[in-house]
Amino acid sequence: MKILTVSATDRIGGAGIAAYRLHQALLRSGCQAQMLVWRKATADPSVVRLGEQLGLRRRIGRRLAESRHRRQLLRHPRQPDAAYWSSNQFSYPMAAAINSFNADLVHLHWIGDNVLPIAELARIDAPVVWTLHDMWAFTGGCHYAGDCRRFEADCGRCPQLLNPGSNDLSASVLRDKRRTWARLPLTIVCPSRWLAERAAGSAALRDKRIEVIANPIDHEIFKPLDKSTARRALNLPLDRQLILFGAIGGPADPRKGFAYLRAALGNLRARDGIELAVFGGETTAAPALDLPLHNVGRLSDELSLNLLYNACDVFVLPTQQDNLPNTVMEALASGTPCVAFDSGGVADLVQHQENGYLAKAKDPVDLLRGLQWTLEQSWYADALHQQSRERYSFQRISDQYLRLYRSLIKDGTI
Repeated sequence: MKILTVSATDRIGGAGIAAYRLHQALLRSGCQAQMLVWRKATADPSVVRLGEQLGLRRRIGRRLAESRHRRQLLRHPRQPDAAYWSSNQFSYPMAAAINSFNADLVHLHWIGDNVLPIAELARIDAPVVWTLHDMWAFTGGCHYAGDCRRFEADCGRCPQLLNPGSNDLSASVLRDKRRTWARLPLTIVCPSRWLAERAAGSAALRDKRIEVIANPIDHEIFKPLDKSTARRALNLPLDRQLILFGAIGGPADPRKGFAYLRAALGNLRARDGIELAVFGGETTAAPALDLPLHNVGRLSDELSLNLLYNACDVFVLPTQQDNLPNTVMEALASGTPCVAFDSGGVADLVQHQENGYLAKAKDPVDLLRGLQWTLEQSWYADALHQQSRERYSFQRISDQYLRLYRSLIKDGTI
């Protein structure tokens, strides 16, 4: 059985990282797997850059389609706090590149930014499994809809657009998706129950087969280490309790909720013996806090990430809406308890007062209560690691996907 994974990237962004981890898990299981990506960041020979599969004419077509996609989004400006957007309405021969692998099954991951145009899905010859990493597959263009539920009907009058209307860009994109998806026997996988519920209630995907399978994580990389050694390696204080916040984009991404963390920590002082560490991007929040702040910056390798999780006493992610955050999964595998808002798919990872604390959504008072409670507990890193291994190991998750693939074969789909 030949599996082709299609993703925008292999190691750039949370969805790309999750897709590549699954690709690695499939390879370790003995599966014949390749990965096709737009932007390649690894030296893995089983990962193929899209440009290598497109001839000169098709590469030019790809660039033209990408340019038209960017211009379209510029013509439809969004609110300052709007989510990331993709329309994927401009075709180029992406399906031909996919079909050239002669795969028995194509496994899609994050395909925004016009990587795989909507119309091209109908031209893929092999059966398709699609793992969703956000809400884009069933919305009118946003990757996260916030409190909006218009994707359950027709979109239009989008609250994220500056000039919404009954036939605005969101209505056009969702109309194209509904028309195309209706003709396709898509099998949808959602890493969290929350995302599966949203997909099942959507106009675009409510009639599709939807499975819940979590993302895998490598427990040979993310594992407990000696805390003092980790702190010395990162030049972090040995005699303070350390709260860790991190996300791609760091505090600058409003969806990740750093503003709520800043509000929660507002009444703490340096004398309390608590300090804050931040990774993932630059922060200008230090003047607003009376706590020492350690800005670790961007960490590009997983060994350094594991070291940082081990150096800290608690990881906090007050995200407003997320699928199955890699950072929470990584922290727990490293043996570090987590505090997060009870929103999105985070509740699949954090069990309240068992491996951390789930605070009321958008409630900085309860977030602080959770941080204080977590710092007061005695945690056993090996137990948290083992719990994570039992749920999200490479073998467990690859076995679940292989059973899904085989069920499609048995049903005569392949």
